[in-house]
Parts: sequence; C-alpha cells; structure tokens
Amino acid sequence: MPPGADDSHVIRGNTLAELASAIDKRLAGLRVEDRRRHPGQQLRRDLDRHRGPVQRAGRGRPDTDFHRGETAIQLIFNGPVKEEPDRQNPTLWPLAEQGPYYAALVTGGTLDTKGGPQTDPDGHVLDDLGQPIPGLYGVGNCVASASAQAYWAGGATLGPILAFAHRAANAAHTEPADQNP
Repeated sequence: MPPGADDSHVIRGNTLAELASAIDKRLAGLRVEDRRRHPGQQLRRDLDRHRGPVQRAGRGRPDTDFHRGETAIQLIFNGPVKEEPDRQNPTLWPLAEQGPYYAALVTGGTLDTKGGPQTDPDGHVLDDLGQPIPGLYGVGNCVASASAQAYWAGGATLGPILAFAHRAANAAHTEPADQNP
C-alpha cells in the first residue's frame, strides 16, 4: 500500500481467531441476510472445508469438490508452476499456518454489459468529443472495457474494476465541487 493511502477496507488479524472477530466487529450493525450465520464464525468452517480438497490435491488428487485446476485457462491464470513431487493441481495451496491474515468484504452488485460510455484512465466518463464530463465517473462492466473487444475470462474483470475504481475514487476526491454541473 502506498504511503498515505487509505486501507480502511482491509480487515486484519494476527491469528484466524482475531480475523474472525474483526470480521464480525466490522459487520456489527450492518444488515446481514442470514442472521444465523456469523461471517467470522463461518470463516473457520470455510477454511476447514477448503483444507480437504487442498490436502487431497497436495497428495496428487484432483479437486473433486469444485474442480479447480481442471481447465487450461485456470492453469494459465495460475502462472508459471514450480514442479513439486506429488502435486498434480497447482491451483490449490494450503493457507499459511501463521498470520497476519487479511480479508475484505465483497458484496453483491449489478452486472451489466461490456459496452457503455468511454472513460479515461481515471474513470471520468467522456462526452462525444472525448472530453471528461465533470463529476461523472464509471468503472467496471457498465463502461467500455479496458480490454476493448477482448474478453479476458470469467472473473478477470474484477482486477481492473478494483484498480480503476481506486483511480476513479482518487480523481473524484480531488475534483473541485464547484465544477460539478
């Protein structure tokens, strides 16, 4: 994180128990659809659930639960693989036994098309002459894609959305209020 950057969206814990507690604290007072599930408590169950396929894959077996690592594109997205004896699935790795651990809240949103208004690298929506419209920003699948006519694959829009949202938020924060129409 660059010096002076705001990382208040990051939830931290030196242990998994601390992380679970911090998640529950962050969500206190927010509307959670299923009150029977406490996200911090669910964290431990999810991690335990994840360990089974990881351990099986680590012994050379595939992920029979979610089939991760079975397609060429998943292997390509994983990047260069260091060969390890008895590991057939390079997309599954165990979680580190020691922290610190980090989390961020990911919530539902709307998914639109790959088309839409053109933007500059700071998320300003551009008019028909290519000039920024003061106070109007856009990122994600509801604006023209940074990949132009290409489609990187399922989930691959998330990275650019996060990067461009960060840039757009910084640009909007520095834009003088009196320029807004």
